[in-house]
Amino acid sequence: MPGHRRLLTTIVSVIAICGILLAAVAHFAQSEHNQAAPTADIAPLFAASLPDTRGVSQPLAQWRGQVLIVNFWATWCPPCRDEMPELSALHDKFHARGLSVLGIATDDVAKMQTFVTEMQVSYPLFAADLEGMPLAARLGNTRDVLPYTVLVGRDGKVVASYVGRINSRALEQALNPLL
Repeated sequence: MPGHRRLLTTIVSVIAICGILLAAVAHFAQSEHNQAAPTADIAPLFAASLPDTRGVSQPLAQWRGQVLIVNFWATWCPPCRDEMPELSALHDKFHARGLSVLGIATDDVAKMQTFVTEMQVSYPLFAADLEGMPLAARLGNTRDVLPYTVLVGRDGKVVASYVGRINSRALEQALNPLL
């Protein structure tokens, strides 16, 4: 019997520790969403010209003055792919009110072109290749992770940033006062 009690005590302790760790991880993950990006430097975004899905270089300055959702993603990133339909829905819902979603892939044009044959999105996609992560870092991605999403106001200031898969409801709530 004493061996069973010790085993039961150990199991209960392990479960309690796991619960505490899960709560800490959930709290940490929650704090990573919708945080302001005080170190963000928006100038490199508007200075960039990136190839679109046809390989044609597009100056990102053409979106200056609009509310922007700038989403850094990669073709190999499952959470990036999972959130794209939600970003498309936000783009479709609010585009007439001045919102543009810009998808910046950390892939080359060929990979992005293959990707768009598999999954259609309603917003413009660009291939930043090796410049994608440094650009994301300039916009506040200090963890070097994907997906990474930045919400930019009409004034060109970063309002919020999101590390990891977006929560479209929270993002929509952050958008409403900007539109």
